[in-house]
Amino acid sequence: MKGPWFKGALVVATFGAAFVQSTTKTVWTGVYTAAQATRGASLYTNTCAECHGDDLEGIERAPALAGGTFAQRWDGATLKKLFERMEEMPPDDPAARLTAQKYADILAFLLSANRVPAGSVALTADKDALATITFTSRPKF
Repeated sequence: MKGPWFKGALVVATFGAAFVQSTTKTVWTGVYTAAQATRGASLYTNTCAECHGDDLEGIERAPALAGGTFAQRWDGATLKKLFERMEEMPPDDPAARLTAQKYADILAFLLSANRVPAGSVALTADKDALATITFTSRPKF
């Protein structure tokens, strides 16, 4: 039985979906700054390279963080999902985990290493904001 509430719910659901779709952008819109990526490169070297390699190609069980395998794995995912995965690092030493902003800086470096162009606004550590940015392996026009 569909009453007046059903039509209202349908309008809200449709508007909500349209709002989310219209507020989602891709990494190709300049979502980090070059300075942030530089900070992230230093953090990566000091905290991530031991497992993921100096060249970001991965070592043993640690996956590659640049290149085709990385792009394929994360294509279509939001930066929030990638950021939350990063927050679990290093998996064997929770005491060595970084601040949210440092992970955001490393994420900026990973985007840079994957040839995503920098923009004029730094990438935030706010998960709600990261949920509105989609990683795509190539620009979508």
